[in-house]
Amino acid sequence: MNVQASENFPGTSSAGMWRGTSRADRDGARRERLLEAALELYGTLGFRATSIQALCHESGVSSRSFYELFPARKAGPTAEDGTAPESLSAQESLLEQLYIVLNAEIGEAMATLRIPAAASLRDATVHVVSAALMPMLRDERKARVLEVEAVGVNESLEARRRETMRMLAAAVDSAFVRLQSAYDLPDLGFSPEADGGDLTSLIVVGGITEALVQRVHTPVPERMSTTAFLTHIAEVAMRAYGVVPDRGS
Repeated sequence: MNVQASENFPGTSSAGMWRGTSRADRDGARRERLLEAALELYGTLGFRATSIQALCHESGVSSRSFYELFPARKAGPTAEDGTAPESLSAQESLLEQLYIVLNAEIGEAMATLRIPAAASLRDATVHVVSAALMPMLRDERKARVLEVEAVGVNESLEARRRETMRMLAAAVDSAFVRLQSAYDLPDLGFSPEADGGDLTSLIVVGGITEALVQRVHTPVPERMSTTAFLTHIAEVAMRAYGVVPDRGS
């Protein structure tokens, strides 16, 4: 029987209000809790080892709400050759949304990067590297979700991963162009628009990604310090762009 919620539930209005909270606000809070639960469970136990029941228990959200908020879906339209679009499960939809949210945090850090005026070239490069990596180094659950658990899940997510690599490569290119101008560096023979500049940045980003994965899988007592890790990566990136790191600069 189709009846208005207000006819059966005191405190619920026809506008979807429940004790002063709108349906949109309640759904937003549930979605946030599910994303937090996914970060915790995917980032510790792993995506494939996590059940929907575990996500609902961790978040305090019902399975019904889970499927309403992150329904199984088709990823894109039917291809021109008639190939059916890829099907994404409810959990894959949640993982994809978490991937988007975590990458947005990194993108924001790169977009708002500010380098201290008195910084040496080497320290400025460390600032660039830190902007991209510190969100994942501060919370290694994010590193595991982005660089381990999201790999190979489905083609839709793989396409997002490739897009993210290109975005990060472009951000690295832009940062090094800024450094070249700010530090009055000689012509390095590098241009993002020519001579495979985009390939250089993709190789740098790919190498940094693998270094981060190796760090995540290394026992904490056996790791170098975070400062040393960021410095080593910055020096490798500088060499890739034709700059010889000078620790005294």
